[in-house]
Amino acid sequence: MTQKPKYIKIADLIEQDILTHKYQKKLPKINRLSSLYKTSKVTIVKSLHFLEYKGIVKPIRGHGTLILADNETEISKKDNATAHVGFTERIMNNKLLTSHVISFDVREPTDKEVVFLKLNTKDLVYDIIRQRLLNNFPVRLEYTVMPIKVIPGITMAVLQKSIYGYIEKTLKLKIGKANRIFRADKPDAYDQLYLKCSATDPVFEVEQTCLLDDGTPFEYSQTRNRYDQGELILNQV
Repeated sequence: MTQKPKYIKIADLIEQDILTHKYQKKLPKINRLSSLYKTSKVTIVKSLHFLEYKGIVKPIRGHGTLILADNETEISKKDNATAHVGFTERIMNNKLLTSHVISFDVREPTDKEVVFLKLNTKDLVYDIIRQRLLNNFPVRLEYTVMPIKVIPGITMAVLQKSIYGYIEKTLKLKIGKANRIFRADKPDAYDQLYLKCSATDPVFEVEQTCLLDDGTPFEYSQTRNRYDQGELILNQV
């Protein structure tokens, strides 16, 4: 499996433990979570912020971090009910294409992203997670990272339209080639939740680095696709 930001990996583990009822009503304290998941308190805080954004947990002053849902069905319902501001829709070939922004954050890059995007360790990047649905059925889960110094000004409003349209029409940048790696993988907890697949369904992943026409990397992404929804065609030029 390709490398995800550490706080997302930890959030994934915490969410899986919630789904399997390891925790009841509320999560352990941050110090305890840091010990359980063998990571720093800073990473745990970021993971909890991410889970809060998804509507799975809620920190209450003096009461710890409460679990708002304790099974996959309830989590899915709550996520759909609270994240409607992150949806965009369009019609193509009589099919409704829906984009759901699960997470939109700014952070420092991982070691792998520093290499792929040719960044300094302190350069900030956008961290975007989106779910794509076709006729209200999930087909794709996208993890996208873009350097702010190359693509400035991305907002939720931009995400609700088209990032590539913003790059070309607003920033007046020309998009060049993309380097892609294709692989099959086993589904993780996020795949099972957002792609509605079972633990044994294969997932088709596309890892890519996109470049501007001058060779500057502007996007590193991992796209997770359901095996039974659509096809991917690669045309060699």
